[in-house]
Amino acid sequence: MLEQQNNLYKYPLALTQQFRHCGNPFRADTYKGCSFGCKYCFANLRGGKIEKDFKVADIEIIKKKFYKAFDVPSSTKDLTVELLRHKVPIHLGGMSDPFQKAEFEYKATYKLLELTKKYRYPMMISTKAAFLPDEYYSILDNQIHAFQISLISMDNNYIRRFEPNTPPPEDRVDFIKKLKSYGFWVGIRIQPLININEAFGVVKELSGIVDYITVEHIKIGNDNNNKRWMFEEMNLSPTDFKCCGREYELKTDIKRKNINELKAISKCPIGCGDNDLHFMSDSDNCCGIDTINSNFDGWIKYNSMYLNKGNANNVWYPKCNCSSCFNSEMRVSGLDFKGYVDLYMSAPPKEKQCNFKL
Repeated sequence: MLEQQNNLYKYPLALTQQFRHCGNPFRADTYKGCSFGCKYCFANLRGGKIEKDFKVADIEIIKKKFYKAFDVPSSTKDLTVELLRHKVPIHLGGMSDPFQKAEFEYKATYKLLELTKKYRYPMMISTKAAFLPDEYYSILDNQIHAFQISLISMDNNYIRRFEPNTPPPEDRVDFIKKLKSYGFWVGIRIQPLININEAFGVVKELSGIVDYITVEHIKIGNDNNNKRWMFEEMNLSPTDFKCCGREYELKTDIKRKNINELKAISKCPIGCGDNDLHFMSDSDNCCGIDTINSNFDGWIKYNSMYLNKGNANNVWYPKCNCSSCFNSEMRVSGLDFKGYVDLYMSAPPKEKQCNFKL
């Protein structure tokens, strides 16, 4: 067992630096690494190569944080404890899939589900899985657990180009229908959107079934060795992209056109995960967490998306030090949570034309 080998993942619960523009940045991961091996995955790629260092999360770390948050009534300087006490919803599956094959051997996700049920704690679960054993439904709770199912196409042959090990789309659709029959809030993530025609298929098929659809266009890391292949798959050229930091993104006008066309055929709200299109989202949070139920009301609202929509009155934000969310190159001395958000809003990342050669 990995536990016996002292090979546990020691950072399973954390606020990410996405908090500056995201209302759902409090992520949990029950595994490090993912067997689905999606070719576009930013978390599973390092320098264009698949990350091989697989670990199971140390759930005891999360248990201790919950205990300190809810069973020990004392002041704290621990950011994670502060977030827990405010009931900031957890986003499970930010860096790896919680229901990948390893789960049914190690049960790390099952243990986290048990913990959240014990404390009646809200959690949004992101997955590409299409099946759960009956024992999971006995601890899942449709009032505190919600699902986002990732699906980039309804065509299994198309999906296989990018996702070698995920369930076929028809199985994921059956899973969505089963979750809905149990009363769960279920959203779809077309993330990444690679081909607009494939996204049309997903929206036409599922927007009348699910509660929300989040769309975020493909980003290609400048250290990804698959750049040429990715551009060929999208039938696009580097001139269709802009350079944002270490990633290449589609130009805003192309993305805006895609979103408008998807909205025109959708039967449910659509959220826009691209930072430059947050304002086009049909709710105040691009993953739709603000449309679930009151148990999820503690989501973080002090971020650029929410504030740019004009909702700035009496907005809570964490007071504990958040510098650990950033690497040493991105930390700014003297800034607290609010300071980092304000800085991001006043000086968003600069964009420039791509100048690389395939």
